[in-house]
Amino acid sequence: MQAPERKAPPAIVFDSSIEDGIGQVLALAQLLSYQSRQEVRVTSLSVSRNNLKTAAFCDLMCRFFGASLSIGMSVEGTPETSVPPMLSNVLGKQSPEGKPAYNRVVERLNETADPVALIRNALTAQQDQNTVVVLAGPSVNLLGLLALPEGKQLIQKKVRTLVLTAPVDSRLLAEWPGPAIVVAEELGQSLSCPASSIEQDFSWTTNHPLVDAYRSAKEMPYDAPASAMAAVLYAAHPDEGYFKLSEPQGKQRQLFADASQKERVIQAYRQAVSTKPPERRGGRGAQP
Repeated sequence: MQAPERKAPPAIVFDSSIEDGIGQVLALAQLLSYQSRQEVRVTSLSVSRNNLKTAAFCDLMCRFFGASLSIGMSVEGTPETSVPPMLSNVLGKQSPEGKPAYNRVVERLNETADPVALIRNALTAQQDQNTVVVLAGPSVNLLGLLALPEGKQLIQKKVRTLVLTAPVDSRLLAEWPGPAIVVAEELGQSLSCPASSIEQDFSWTTNHPLVDAYRSAKEMPYDAPASAMAAVLYAAHPDEGYFKLSEPQGKQRQLFADASQKERVIQAYRQAVSTKPPERRGGRGAQP
């Protein structure tokens, strides 16, 4: 008897500002962990800031988790040169030998990608209706995709769902041609990522960019709002019953917390972000 064909894991397009809060950094780590476990395929990673340091941080995170991804970076507006301590402290961290603690290669504009082209190419290469787009931050890159001559048709053909965090761009929701799920604002507060995860779940390493970023963002201990993590968890595992969904309002629905699933969701967050990345030659985060 022929074995049933294995369903392809969802392809994830992740677009975020990253530097707007530790929750987005947690979501990025969560997503890269899912990829390392082959639960998803991250086909596009882009930032909505015109900031090389933000792009460099994303590159650093990818390399720590063993992922080789081009980083799309918006060039809208005046280039920014500063980032919050949760990013700068990670980028500037050194080993006892005085070398960067975490490997990265993004230093110049030509080492990033055009985010709109990156997302378009990622969609083009995927099976129809197998991509989920996760947006955590300004929608500049997705609006750029919609503005392409073939943008809406490509989205309709390739994208199963757009999952996005509040606040949302009304123009994006009005123009998006497919289903959209908005993470309710209170969900991130009611299902936060606990500080105990940072304090207890990373004993296997003395250097982890997520831990360094978390400790640099605010005075410890604190629980982190997890709207972006909820978006990633739903995008990766939509059929696992972690959340409640509202009735459709046109093409849109809202994602809500389910009190009966609270401990299960928080455990899923903890397990994902603290997963040990795959080993690679040179050591985790080491310079080549």
